[in-house]
Order: sequence, then C-alpha cells, then structure tokens
Amino acid sequence: MIKAILFDLDGTLLAVDMDEFLRKYFVSLSAHFAHLVEPHDFISTLLASTQAMMVNDDPHLTNREVFMDDFFRRLSQPPEVIMPMIDSFYENVFPELRQFVSVFPEAPEIVSAAKSLDCRVVIATNPLFPSRAIRHRMNWAGISGFDFDLVTTYENMHYCKPNPNYYLEICSQIGLDPNQCLMVGNDVEDDIAAAANVGMKTVFVNTMAVNKSGIEPLADYTVSVGELKDLLVQIVQSGNGRV
Repeated sequence: MIKAILFDLDGTLLAVDMDEFLRKYFVSLSAHFAHLVEPHDFISTLLASTQAMMVNDDPHLTNREVFMDDFFRRLSQPPEVIMPMIDSFYENVFPELRQFVSVFPEAPEIVSAAKSLDCRVVIATNPLFPSRAIRHRMNWAGISGFDFDLVTTYENMHYCKPNPNYYLEICSQIGLDPNQCLMVGNDVEDDIAAAANVGMKTVFVNTMAVNKSGIEPLADYTVSVGELKDLLVQIVQSGNGRV
C-alpha cells in the first residue's frame, strides 16, 4: 500500500535541462565571486567540493558539512568573507536564473492530487543545493505553496542520489518502509534504478527523460507529465500500488 509519494523536482515538476542550468549557475556564481577568486579556479573548487559531497557516505555529516569542509580547505578566502557573499548570491542573483527554466503547467495539479490522496508528499530532489536555491526552484514550478512532509536539501540530508542510502534516509525521516513509497522522477539512474534498489515502487516521467548511463528504465510505470496526475490517483486508490 502506497503511503508516500516522492517527487523529483528538476525535469519532473520543473521543466529544466539541468546540465544547461548548471552551466549558467556556475558562470553566474563564479562571476559573483570574481573580485575574490579567479572564475576558473572558483568553478574547479566548486566542482571538486560538490563531488566530495556526492561520494560521501558518512551518516554523521550532512551534505552541507561535507561541502563546506572541503570547499574552505581549497579556498584562500576565509568563511567570514565568503559566507556573506553566498547569502547575497542566493538572495539577489540566483532568482535571475529563472529565465533558463520553463514550467509544466500541470505541476501544481499533480502535487495537489498527491496531497488529496492522504499520502505523505516529499520533494526528493538531489540535495546538492541549499534550501534557498531549492525553494526558488519550487516557486518557479508553482508548488512552493504546498505543505510538504519533507524537502530534501543539503542541510537536512547526509547522502546524494544515486546512493541508495539517500532513499533510506527519506524513509527514516518520514517513518515509512521503502515498499510503502512511490518515487516519481525523470532520471533513469538517480530516480528510478536507485529507488527501486531499496524496494520502492517507481514512476518514470519520460517528458524530459535523463538516461546518462544508457540502462533500460525498468520502472513500474512510465508516463508523460500530462498523464502523471491520473496515474497517481489510480495507483494509490487501487490500495496495493498496482493499477
């Protein structure tokens, strides 16, 4: 019986090519710090620290703690100089990246339908960003007004996709077993294979499919964004996770 619906954000509820978006993000962020750090060096540092966060498997360190520890070991500038700049970036500059994304008009209706099914609803986006950046993207998608049971961010998670522990940690935080959860996403490896690996049911949203590894998307269900709302209702109302 499905008791929780987990939604990926980017490419699932928000129409964005994350590879292109990240390129714009890196350029924008490095330009913000250009008076302190040469942009190429800043991007290299950012990528290295992000990689350290992605491979971390220490349950005692949040993604933010891993990132910041690695980041400031690589930079010559101290935290008291960098942190106010980071705050100002997410407050004033990051919102300008809205021009590089589009929307799925169906997204608010999809989330509303999930909420109406008496399920716990989670935004299970890869927790590589601070909550401020994720909240901006949720706002762009038109879903920031919903009361989610959990939004995964780099402050509140200890693992990243596709680490199976990421999905197990979500289950721990919402108090459910994996077999009671339905993961909805557009990335074959990060969303579908990883979630299925821990025993979750999966819905592959193929409108903006990502399949970098080229593996077969062996999801329980495959739909477009436009078909997603009705499918979720069918799955949950069936009472056993199958239509």
